Amino acid sequence: MNISNILNQLLWCCFAVVLLIFSLGLSWQVNKAFNFTYGIWYQTLEINRVIAINVPKNNQGKQDFPVEDADLHKKMFSDIVDAIHQKGNGLAEISYENSRGIVKGFLTKNEIQHLEDVANLLDGVMSIWQVNSFIFLAFILFYCRKPTSVKKEISHKQANTLLPMNTMPSTKQKLISIATVIVITILILAAWGFTAIFYYLHTVIFPSDHQWFFYYQESLMSTIMKAPDIFAAIAGQLLFLALFLCLIIDRGVQHFQSRNRKAKSNAR
Repeated sequence: MNISNILNQLLWCCFAVVLLIFSLGLSWQVNKAFNFTYGIWYQTLEINRVIAINVPKNNQGKQDFPVEDADLHKKMFSDIVDAIHQKGNGLAEISYENSRGIVKGFLTKNEIQHLEDVANLLDGVMSIWQVNSFIFLAFILFYCRKPTSVKKEISHKQANTLLPMNTMPSTKQKLISIATVIVITILILAAWGFTAIFYYLHTVIFPSDHQWFFYYQESLMSTIMKAPDIFAAIAGQLLFLALFLCLIIDRGVQHFQSRNRKAKSNAR
């Protein structure tokens, strides 16, 4: 592999990272529109059983939360999702009605504080995503520009090896790069474990004096989410859709480049 191919592959790796971040943002927006498919995970993870077991043990005075009302459980999750996407506005108003017709707040003070931290984090992440989107657009314009001509002084053999900087690597080279990243990621997750990484990130991201871990017995929020299981499931579906979008976009750019090269070849 010559220097030109190596540089092309390194540049594509940078593009791949930007593309993945861009696709994750799109995936998040799509999943948000479908409430992160909570209804599916509600059944798959048997969250109704977690609710039935732990709500009667609640030590925050919320033992009267309806345990058999699946529609209410889905609404509570949806209300939280909506609120954290609106800078935390409305969290204190999320409520339920018990069997005696009394309306009670769903979240505790500490839960509201934590979800406000989540909302602030989400705002910061979305700001990063917006900046990344401009970088992504620059990459797209770079890769979709027409290929430059090789100088006539260069021999035919050299012309075949000195590819333009915006030429994408071969599929084989891409697969090697992707496989390397996936293997490294899997090894890291296997060594530390998702739950351990999940907890560690919480200690780094959120203020040290703010509670972020909630036992089922003290939190209806954790109970209806079966935390952290649902977060692993949602992370998986976010990544799956993002990778699918990456594939479509990458293939689209590659097809555009191929069409440009054919048009240039036919024009000679």
